[in-house]
Amino acid sequence: MQRQSILGELGWLALFIALLVVAVYAMNALVNALFPRHFNSTIADAIAAVVAAVVFIATRAAVSRRAPR
Repeated sequence: MQRQSILGELGWLALFIALLVVAVYAMNALVNALFPRHFNSTIADAIAAVVAAVVFIATRAAVSRRAPR
């Protein structure tokens, strides 16, 4: 495993935060549209966080596999 610079790690952090914001917004909009009377934002936020984490882990793994060693 290669060590990255602080700037590279901050870039990954910014990507994760962007993914999380998009996932939370999309999940809240989806749940609110499908179940308007039974809307629970806490559950929707938790599901969005798990989805964002899985996408982030998969993206970082794919990029690290392609990087020269």
